[in-house]
Amino acid sequence: MTRKDALRQYGTWVAVIVAAAAYFPRFAKDSVGMTLYPQGAECVLQGVPLNPCAKMFSYPPVFAFLMAPFAAMPMGLRVAVWYVISVAATVGCFVISEKLVMRLLPGRWSENELAWLRIVTIIVSIKFVLAVFEWQAYDTLTYFIVLAGLWAVVINRALWGAAALALAAAIKAMPLVFLPYLVVKRRFWAAGLFVVVFIALWLLPDAYAALKNMRPHYLETWLRQIAGPALANEANPDALFWTSWIGANILNHSFTGMVARLVVDTPAAAHGKAILYTLCAAYIAVVGLLLLRSRRRDDFAAIDGSILVISMLLLSPMTSRYHYILLILPYMTVVGLAVRDSSLRIAAIVTVVASFILGTATSNDLAGRVLTEWSYAHNFLVHSALVLLVFLGYVILRNEVRQTAPAIA
Repeated sequence: MTRKDALRQYGTWVAVIVAAAAYFPRFAKDSVGMTLYPQGAECVLQGVPLNPCAKMFSYPPVFAFLMAPFAAMPMGLRVAVWYVISVAATVGCFVISEKLVMRLLPGRWSENELAWLRIVTIIVSIKFVLAVFEWQAYDTLTYFIVLAGLWAVVINRALWGAAALALAAAIKAMPLVFLPYLVVKRRFWAAGLFVVVFIALWLLPDAYAALKNMRPHYLETWLRQIAGPALANEANPDALFWTSWIGANILNHSFTGMVARLVVDTPAAAHGKAILYTLCAAYIAVVGLLLLRSRRRDDFAAIDGSILVISMLLLSPMTSRYHYILLILPYMTVVGLAVRDSSLRIAAIVTVVASFILGTATSNDLAGRVLTEWSYAHNFLVHSALVLLVFLGYVILRNEVRQTAPAIA
């Protein structure tokens, strides 16, 4: 093997390893996630309620239970292991997204086409990737499980895929949107397994506590203090963390935050909940119709998956900036269409550029604090996701992808 061949085959992986090693000191600087997650695990292992044992832990109790191995580790080892997991999950998200795009756009891809696909996707999504690392969050890991589950469904391993999707839903809740998707795709056995696995996982912490003759009621408490008030858009004095996100918080980039900011200090504020629920219902109806339209197109999994992960962002009661790492698949799908379908190229390029400007270019260190806060207050991140959704919806309505040559060289 010549040096050129070796560089072509292994150069990307060497670059990933070097970049990961260089970024590790910044990742380890503030151990936010590796303080909170194992703290929740210690509470569950002791069989005591998460609130007030770990008052800032707002995630499903099963995630705390699954983080038990980290509770026994010293902080340095926790951070190192979590970093390796986070980097591997990030790479996995890009790899599976590419596989899904290749299924949408089959055939031989040239090196130039693959370079465009990978480089542009990394550029437009890297800010969200780094935001997850900054908080040592587990969103990338959850996203990888979602994509792995979707890929398993695509390659006719639907039961394995359903189990993976159920695991993601159990630890993050919003991947529940994939349950109706399985039904729409007529994967009824898979949908049934999803429900069984999801329920079993959610009962794990309480089952473990019962073995220790304790009744902390983890699931009931989480539903009452976190999930219930979040869905009802109501503050809960017993859940300090969620209470701080109620209202026109510029850091909440979901429909909930958007509607709150739009109606605050206006006569419409009194009807805020009704407006929000109407918007969500209309959105769900539109997405449902789109998925029904593509239900017979197994090759459209990248588009279906993109629409569902965008829905996770917009329908969640609370969506932070780092949650927008979910746009990796939508971005890669639109970029792939720009590269391979000349009839969509201009529209796809405009979509990516517009989404990038709304989602990243107007909210970063170079843009400055004033522009960043202004863009947050005017729902730019929400609009960046909606721009992608509109384009992907059009592709579904058109119901075909026309691979044409020459592609981008």
